Amino acid sequence: MCLMRLPDGELRLKIEKLASSLQFPLNKLFVVDGSTRSSHSNCKDEEEIVAVIAHELGHWKLNHTMFTFVAVQILSFSQFGGYTLVRNSKDLFQSFGFDTQPVLIGLFLFQHTVMPLQRVVSFALNLVSRAFEFQADAFAKSLGYSTPLRVALVKLHEENLSAMNTDPWYSAYHYSHPPLVERLAAIDEPDKKTD
Repeated sequence: MCLMRLPDGELRLKIEKLASSLQFPLNKLFVVDGSTRSSHSNCKDEEEIVAVIAHELGHWKLNHTMFTFVAVQILSFSQFGGYTLVRNSKDLFQSFGFDTQPVLIGLFLFQHTVMPLQRVVSFALNLVSRAFEFQADAFAKSLGYSTPLRVALVKLHEENLSAMNTDPWYSAYHYSHPPLVERLAAIDEPDKKTD
């Protein structure tokens, strides 16, 4: 991975102007050349790059980043607390034929005991993440970046060989981002007027 300072120029000015308009505390601006580490694409057109950054800044402005951070902390705490309950449960170990309480066996039992709950939580987090993606797209659209965002999303999906239109239920369960077709349809929807 090659990380370098974004050189002065039109792109830098556009990004700095966008960040300033949103009161984002932009101190340093770097370019990551992903083409040296994988086959994943990098956007090329300046307006597309700014549109994608507007989408990402939408996550920040709408507090998606903070929500995700807090959710991960709560889940981690819950998992450690749940493991402690299983680790100290003699009845659980005995029901599986263990007279002692080995740590590794406790971890194994905990993982298999909570697996159905983890599936439900994972599905719920995917739904939240997908809603956040639509909101961040709408945020970029509200800043006037709908056309370059559409173009950038199509390019990124094509170059990364992402699924563009999957079954809605399969997609909702397995993917944290909505399919391209759904995102483009949402971007194309006319803005709702409030009276």
